[in-house]
Formats: sequence, C-alpha cells, structure tokens
Amino acid sequence: MATHKLPVYPPNHPMVMALRAMCSVLATECSLLDALVDTATGAGVKPFSDEFDKAAAMAGLPYSRTWDAYLNRETWALAESRPLAHMH
Repeated sequence: MATHKLPVYPPNHPMVMALRAMCSVLATECSLLDALVDTATGAGVKPFSDEFDKAAAMAGLPYSRTWDAYLNRETWALAESRPLAHMH
C-alpha cells in the first residue's frame, strides 16, 4: 500500500477528521458518531458520504452496507461475513 505523506493535512482529510472526533469524545464524552458528524460538518464534508465513511473507519466505526449502520470492528466483521439473505 502506497503512503502519501503530506507536509500539512487539511481539516477535511479522513485521518484528521477521525483524530479530531476521537479527541472530542475524550473531551466531551459525546458519542463517536456524533463527534464524527460535527467534525465532518465543520470541515465541509457531508456526513455519511464516502469521505465521512473513510474517517469513521479510521476512528474505529466502519460502515456496514449489509446492516446500513456504523459498527465497531468486531460487529462489522460479523455483519460483512453474512449474506444479505440472512439479514431478514
């Protein structure tokens, strides 16, 4: 995997949004998803967009298309391992 180091990371970079959201959770005890939404909105990124999903995954809440939800990594792995037919 190629890495692309930047001299300065813009506020809308997924890594920056993930770190800011995690810091916000530590400072305010809000939920990580709420912090990600606030951070993304402040950075001009539409919540629940592809860029938001990248930040959420970096912060530990990957999006499961199967369950249409942001899940912790363990639950995400379970959700993604199941065929859609079993989700009724």
